[in-house]
This record gives sequence, C-alpha cells and structure tokens, in this order.
Amino acid sequence: MLRRPALCANSMRRASRNISSLLVSEEVRHAVANNKPVVSLESTIITHGLPYPQNLEMAKRVESEIRELGAIPATTAFINGTPKVGLSLSDLELLATSEAVKVSRRDIPYVMANKLHGGTTISGTMILSHKSAIRVFATGGLGGVHRHGETTMDVSADLDELGRTPVAVVCAGPKSILDIERTMEYLETKGVFVGTMGPPGTNIPGFYTRDSGVGCVHNFSTTQEAAMIINEADNMQLETGQLLCIPPPEEVALDPSFINGVIEAANEEALVKGIKGKELTPFLLSKIAQATKGVSVKSNVKFVLNNSRKAAEISKHLTKIRSTQMKADKSYPAASAPVTPTTPKMNDTGKYNTVVIGSIALDTYAKLSDVVMGDSSPATVTSSIGGVGYNVALASASNGNESLKFVSIIGQDVQGQKIEESISIPHDLAKQPGEKTGQYISFHDSSGALVIAGADMGIVESLSFEFVERALTAASPRVVLVDCNISREMLSFIYKLQKKLDFRLAIEPTSLPKAKKVAFDQLSSKNPIFLVTPTVAELESMYRHMDECGKFDVEDWFPSLDRLGIDSSLRARVEALVRRVPFYKSLLSRGIMQMATSLLPFIENIVVKDGANGVYVFSRGVGVEGGDAVNSEAQFSLVTPDGILLEHYDVPEKLEKDPENVTGAGDTLAGVLLKGLGEDPDALLDQKSRAALIMAAQRAAIEKIR
Repeated sequence: MLRRPALCANSMRRASRNISSLLVSEEVRHAVANNKPVVSLESTIITHGLPYPQNLEMAKRVESEIRELGAIPATTAFINGTPKVGLSLSDLELLATSEAVKVSRRDIPYVMANKLHGGTTISGTMILSHKSAIRVFATGGLGGVHRHGETTMDVSADLDELGRTPVAVVCAGPKSILDIERTMEYLETKGVFVGTMGPPGTNIPGFYTRDSGVGCVHNFSTTQEAAMIINEADNMQLETGQLLCIPPPEEVALDPSFINGVIEAANEEALVKGIKGKELTPFLLSKIAQATKGVSVKSNVKFVLNNSRKAAEISKHLTKIRSTQMKADKSYPAASAPVTPTTPKMNDTGKYNTVVIGSIALDTYAKLSDVVMGDSSPATVTSSIGGVGYNVALASASNGNESLKFVSIIGQDVQGQKIEESISIPHDLAKQPGEKTGQYISFHDSSGALVIAGADMGIVESLSFEFVERALTAASPRVVLVDCNISREMLSFIYKLQKKLDFRLAIEPTSLPKAKKVAFDQLSSKNPIFLVTPTVAELESMYRHMDECGKFDVEDWFPSLDRLGIDSSLRARVEALVRRVPFYKSLLSRGIMQMATSLLPFIENIVVKDGANGVYVFSRGVGVEGGDAVNSEAQFSLVTPDGILLEHYDVPEKLEKDPENVTGAGDTLAGVLLKGLGEDPDALLDQKSRAALIMAAQRAAIEKIR
C-alpha cells in the first residue's frame, strides 16, 4: 500500500514551493517537520465575522485553547498580499483592525498582486493548509448550496475545495441558512467523505442546531476514529478533503424550529430586496443575530472553540498514528510520487568514535570551452559526491579516521541512487520518498573560474529527530560534528543529546547566513558547545546574531566571563603583544579576539580560519600556567592563569601562487581535526597534541587546494 506523510518536512517544502511567497511561521514549520499536531484556522471570522475587539479576543482564545491541548495553532491570512500560515500577535491585531477582503481560491492572485490584507475563507484556508502540509483545519460552519440554489446556482467554493484539496475540515456542519440536503448531495458527487460525530444514525448538525434533520451516511464515535479515517484516506491517495461534523454542545445549541422560522423569513425578505451572491450570507446571519438578540454570535464563538478542541484531539491522534507507522518501519511516499516504499535502515550496529551529520549532494561540474550566455556551449561535464557534511567526513576518513560514520538523507531518485552506489565511507542515509536529493551544479570557463552555480540542498532539513537519535545511539560516538545545513531545530536537538548520549558536539558553520543557526534558543553557557570552526566572516556572523538574540544579556554571561578570566587584563596582555609584533594588531582591529573571547562562555574551543594567514585557536580550560610563548610551534601563544588560550598558527607551507579554487580546504581542516579529537577528545588542551593536530589539519587543507 502506498502511503503519504501528511505531516512531514519534505511534504511541506514540496507543497510550499507552489506558492513562492508563502510564509510559514518557524513554530509551524518545526511542528510539521517533526510530526507534531497542528491545527489550521481561518481568518474571515476575524476580518468579517466579529467586531473589534471581540474578533481579536476570539482569535487569541482559540489559539490558546489549541495550545493547552498540546497542538500548535496555525491561523492563515494574507498580509499585504503575502500568504501567511501561523500569525504573530501583531498580524492578528492588524487583521482585527484593518480593512480586508475575503479570500477564496479565485481571489488569491488578485489579493497577492494588489498587496491587500485578506481573511481566508474555508477554501482559502484549505489551500494554504495543504501548501504547508497541515492536515486538520477547524472552523465554525461550512458554506454550501443556498436555498433555491438549483435555480440561482449559488454554491459555495468551499464544496469544490473539499473535492480537490486533502485537508480535513472540522466544523459544526453546514450553516443552517443553507439547503443542507442539496449540500450533502453535492459533496457526494465530489467524492467527499462526510461524517458526523455520534452514534450510528446521528444526523448532520445545522451549525446553530444539533440536528438539521438531514441524515448522515457515516458516523464516528471518537476523535481517534476520525484520525484513522484521515490517515486511511491518505494511504489511498484520494486527494480529497474530509468533512468532520461536530454537533454543538446542547448548552449552546439553538432551538431548530425557532432558527428555521427566522431563516425562512429572512430568505423571503432577501428575495424581495434582490439580495444575492456574496451579500446573501452576511444578510441572513445579521437577521439571525437580530432575532436572537446577539445570542447567535456568542454561540458562533463557542462553536469555533468546541470544534478547535476536537480538531486538536484529532491532530494529536493523527500524529500518533503516523509515529506508530514509522516505528513499525513503514514509510509514506508522496501521492505524486508512486514509488516503492522503503525505510532507512542502519548499515550495522558498530560503535564509532566520530559521527558527521550534514548535507550530501550530487555535484555536477561543467567546464565550458567558450562562455556564450543565452546559448549552449560544448563542455566537459563530471559528477561527484559533495555536500559540506560529506566532504568533512570524507576528508576525515581519507586522513586516517577509521572510526567514522556519516549520517544524512537522500531522495528516492536517480541522484540518490548514484550516491548510494558511489559512497564508500560508513554511512546511514535516510531515504525520503517524494523529495529531491541535494544537488549542486556549477559552470566554469575554460580556465576553471566559476561563471555561475546553483544549489538545491533543502532535503537535509527533512532529517527526522528519531532517525538521528537512533543513529547516534547505535554509534555511541565520542565526538559528533554537524554542518549548519541542518535545520536550527535539528541543531538544537543534537545539542540537547550531548549529555544524554555522552558525546561532544562540534559545528562547522558552513556559510555566513547559516552560521547564524549557532545562536539557537537553547544554547547556554551551562552546557557549552565543544568546538566550532568558523572563518573570520562566519565568526562575525555568529557573534552578531548572538548579540541580536540577546545571548550577551543573559544573567550568566557576565559571571561566566569573570570565572574564565576574560577581562581587561587579558586585553592588556594582547595589546602588549601587538606592540611587539604588529601583525597581531589585526586581532584587535578586525575584532577577532573580542568576538571569539565573547563566545567562549558558550563554546569551549573556537578554531578560526583566516585563509593565507593561518588559523587562530581560542580555548578554555587549558591546564597550563600563564605566560606568553608557551607553545613553540605556534607563532603566538598565550595562556592565562585561568586557562584561557589564544594561539596563532601560520600556514605551514606558502603556495607559490594563489590557488584558483580553495573549495574544500575548510572542510578538510575540520575533517582532520575531527579525526584527532575522536582519538583524544582532550587533544586541544595539551600544547603538544594541539600543535600537532592543528599543523596536520592545515597541511591536509593545503594539499587539498594545491
């Protein structure tokens, strides 16, 4: 049986590419990526359903109720034309107080093109939910076929959307103002499952009323059963939505005979006044509100709250079902990719001193005989395995690391198959059906200079917490190195595993924007990272982002600096050295010393790569008495009485000419450092071991680019 994971990172990214400007909040993305329960919410009730401030209070309360039940709310809307899933408080306030339009499927391009604010209808919310891989959506009541719809053709777009978009809509049934019987007939024609919660024979609710008088073909008795129905619909790749009707609680439901009388009178008045189309529903609802003296409006809010609670429970059960299936070693290909399901399996149960977790990709290198833009050109094309994580692991293995495993993810495609056939180092590769294996394509001129390149590396963010923890538990490593292509959430997860699985964490920042991930929320001086290997520019990126995230404002940062002896006396010693050796003025003028020492409370060892200038080493806890020039192998070595180390190692060999391409040098340096630290995790604390390791790493890096 083919299965499709409705709640997974790869499906979210694949779907969201269809709306290039779709913005999904970090919280929602993280929940979807890790199979956590999510419930989407529409926003027309905010923009058109209630006055301010009741609309804002209602929106906040519904989100709060969902959170209390252990799910993540994802309100959808258009803000200045941008489709957003998961709104901030300021977004909610903007919608509650601003002019906005209703956004259904037909309205999306117009609203985006004109940069309007928009409240999403059921149809609009289903589209954004599906694009974000959210499977469960809670609302008040469903649109449908209006009374006399057989002649007016007034049929809500909600019904067609249910027939084409696989999102489960949890509601209190079609609105009582509609022709509910014809609405059910329409949904049957569209192949939409409709179920009402209750014992067999329970009728469809009529939004305001518990019983519309219209029978329901299917009933479900629990929210768990509802989740099972959704799951099996996905397993069969039906690509339609499900309508899950929740009868309103007796204490808030309205009397059906009274409501039906009000609706009949209002419909007759509308017919006389010529009110129809999109104006009809607001008119009828306003008449009901007048007749009930506002009770219907209050009931509406209570219905939404009740439906949201049920939706949260359904979403929680659905994620449990998915997790159980994954633990049973089943996998779920995307509906659009009918491939044979496979499950990632560990290659062995051996133990490894070192593990690298990061990106792997198929690199394609095209050397053009002549660069002619806008036309094809003869070229020499070669392919090889690449990716920062893989390159670090390969460099480590090539330089003698015999106790290493590489962990990453590939797709079930030609590129992934080629990687599997070619990779030679021990590895655990998760296989993600329906997602594309990472690729890097570069075009160079006849001299080898880069003309243009493109990278598609998003798949690495699909690595699951479960797979990574299982791989690390099996390997039982001393040191784990990750590259910053992995998600910020995965980096934080591995960071928290340090103590549980007793390993030391090293990070290769990868690039300027990705280096910012090191400033994740959970990072604390009480549980420092073991090693980071940035370039000078990446060091600055890390420092600035930590500053922006308030890492230097926390209560334990200044006490940590004091404990480590990072104070004015340290700066004075460096300034004294600068006066003797002018080269080291750059340590201060470029801010290298200040930035690195500021990060030492959070990172025990920082090896800063500075190209032809060599590397700078900043460490804490070095057990050597204070003094200058304590390491004769280094051009500059300073260890404070508190064990803070500052060293500079020049490149051991100057190249005769600048290399055309330095790609891979940094990865090689990190790989050799990993080998040495896997053999002796304390190597950086001993001056002889440290010098030997740094020099070996630099020599290997030079050899890589020679």
